[in-house]
Amino acid sequence: MTRKQIYLRWLKLNTYLRLGLPNIATVALYRLAKQAGYYKHRLPVGQPIQGPFFSDTVAEPENCFPFSYFSFHTIQATSPPDWFINPWNGTRCPDSDRHWSAIPDFMPELGDIKTVWEASRFDWLPCMAWAYRNGDKEALARLELWLRDWAKQNPVNSGVNWKCGQEASLRCLNMLAAALSIDKCFDHPFDGFLQFLSTHLQRIVPTLRYAMAQDNNHGVSEAAALFAVGQYLRIHGTPAQQKKAEKWSQQGRSWLENRIKKLIMPDGSFSQHSVTYHRFTLDILSFVELLRIRLEAEPFEALFYERIKAAVRWLHTMTDSRTGDAPNLGPNDGAYLFNLQGGEYRDFRPSIQLGAAVFLQRAAWPNEVNHPLLKVFSCDLSKFPLLNEAGSSIMAQGGYACFRDNSGFALLRLPVYRFRPSHADALHLDLWHNEINWVRDAGSYSYNADEESLQYFPGTVSHNSICFDNRDQMPRLGRFLFGAWLQPDEVSGDMDAGMVRSGYTDYSGAQHIREVQYRQGRCSVTDTFVGFTQEAVIRWHLAPADWKLDNRALFCDQMKLLVEAENDITLSLTELPESRYYLDWHNVLVLEIRSAEAGTVKTSFIFID
Repeated sequence: MTRKQIYLRWLKLNTYLRLGLPNIATVALYRLAKQAGYYKHRLPVGQPIQGPFFSDTVAEPENCFPFSYFSFHTIQATSPPDWFINPWNGTRCPDSDRHWSAIPDFMPELGDIKTVWEASRFDWLPCMAWAYRNGDKEALARLELWLRDWAKQNPVNSGVNWKCGQEASLRCLNMLAAALSIDKCFDHPFDGFLQFLSTHLQRIVPTLRYAMAQDNNHGVSEAAALFAVGQYLRIHGTPAQQKKAEKWSQQGRSWLENRIKKLIMPDGSFSQHSVTYHRFTLDILSFVELLRIRLEAEPFEALFYERIKAAVRWLHTMTDSRTGDAPNLGPNDGAYLFNLQGGEYRDFRPSIQLGAAVFLQRAAWPNEVNHPLLKVFSCDLSKFPLLNEAGSSIMAQGGYACFRDNSGFALLRLPVYRFRPSHADALHLDLWHNEINWVRDAGSYSYNADEESLQYFPGTVSHNSICFDNRDQMPRLGRFLFGAWLQPDEVSGDMDAGMVRSGYTDYSGAQHIREVQYRQGRCSVTDTFVGFTQEAVIRWHLAPADWKLDNRALFCDQMKLLVEAENDITLSLTELPESRYYLDWHNVLVLEIRSAEAGTVKTSFIFID
């Protein structure tokens, strides 16, 4: 065995210890149980769930219907849609009649499994119910057609759409959200509606600990479904369902409190280091709390609310108050729950408004920014005082420093990884001015793309940081796993003076120290780097503009970028991919500053108003 192989094995062992031995054991037991056929016996394939679910009336099928994928792509589909097709390549999921546990996680012939799961997540369901509530009388018969067809095509525990407990959980939450918008359906449900919910909880429970072992939004969504549906069935279910619902509800409550305590840090940061996953989790928690109040269930523990309040403020701090957009930070899978009005995917204001109203009893913006769930649950924003404007802060527990003023903000990603990192983005800088994200993150694109994309988007090259010797800041140990998680050599700063400084030493001994100064819309970044072998490259991913490079100055009509260094450097413009929406990418200009020797480089961003 070579020295490199020994080192990689040591890195894997060390990383597994960081993930937690109980979590590793849980995942291993889950995989063994699948291979042994345990879930085929515990959750046998059953008959399709029988409707009606919301209506006795069923629409006629249609040959062409616009279907929204990932709140961005509109694809012409049939009505009802094909529940097993990847519309990007036209491939249907193989083995759709097999038990879900026998279907592999990755199928090269299918491509990205999320393109199949998207339709079966049921985000369309509360949207159709909302349309019916607002006067589209055909929407109710159409959603009933789709639900009955889904149930027919997806017998219980059969096929790819039963594979993931989180997807089953989201179907449940969307069913409840839809029922709230349709006359009498929530308080006087059809038997098929109740059977759909209880059958899905029976699917979720046996793999619940596997979801919890991920330490991410899977555990939150599955615990939320157990609690919310359990509470609902306690009141509206059949006697047999009510008996089980009490246990489901208590189990969901316990796990939900556990997840929030562990995964949301006191500064409001979430374990997944992602703005879109943060919104996803916050939307679930807002819906669950509104439903808890509606069903008159007991409140959660005090720490639960304390952490969620901090999470609302975190997202408020990260968001441009005028456009609603936010840094394209961390994994971005196109999820946007309860988007009943078809709002812009990258507008985070409705979710902040919802969370602020529910947990802070504040309005983040006046009434022109709203969220449909506030109307569904009869929440009156006008009775709430306005939330204070977000200010500059260091959120050291999650690993962020954010400077804010009236013209924009700057975000520095500190080298802090308490949970499994999915992007090698230490010391990435995002810069916003007058509603434009001038230097930005390249995003994620897809979780099952070609090898080049899977290497690029999560890697250091796609972030505004330094890349040493053409490698990532942390070594890759798997598709979704980095090893040698970075920790800061230092974190210091004075936010009132507009300064923060942090740095790290990576697994090969290379060191990067970055100091950011931000005052009155001007930003300067000083990078000091040492310990590499061949080359250090600083990259700045740029907003679309007519950029011109002149020696050590880069400029356009609204901004100029000046580079200073005592050591020899070379500057060049290149094009690299950027993905701001799932399964969508385009090239942007990137400034590359290269140095073959240790040194210090200062980059100044000056805006021309």
